Formats: sequence, C-alpha cells, structure tokens
Amino acid sequence: MVKKVNKNFWFRRREGNVKSGWGFTPVNWKGWVTLILLVGVNVFAAQYFDVMNVSFVEVSKFLVVFFLSLVVFILIAKRKTEGVVGKK
Repeated sequence: MVKKVNKNFWFRRREGNVKSGWGFTPVNWKGWVTLILLVGVNVFAAQYFDVMNVSFVEVSKFLVVFFLSLVVFILIAKRKTEGVVGKK
C-alpha cells in the first residue's frame, strides 16, 4: 500500500514495533539531501581532522563537529517529521 506524502514534511516516523527512540525515514528529496549532507559532513570531518592519527586534539575536534552536525540533523528532522516525534 502506497501512502500519500504531505509535501511539507521531509521525514516520517519509523514504522513497525518501535518501543522507544526516534526513527526518521526520508520521504522526499529534501529529507534525502539532509541525510546525505549529515553523512558527507562527518566523512569529510573524519578525513580533515585525521581521526586515524589518534591524536586527542584531532579526535576531539572531530567529535565536536560530529555531535554538532547530529544535533542540527535531529532538530531539522524533528521539525520536518510528520506526527509527534518521541511520543507514541
């Protein structure tokens, strides 16, 4: 069964037997671009900060970028997800 997607939402809640947690599934191109940007930013940051060097400074810089990008993604996804996120 194909669900009709509201064009104002970029994500929908994950379906299935989800007891807790968030699940953001992209439903249009804007959601997919947001998800690809999250992955791209973190891959670029891992290469740029040379995480494999195992220097505390480089790893901590990467972790700051990683968590900031994750927080931004979650805020965007919560705002652009159909339905209430985090409540069942």
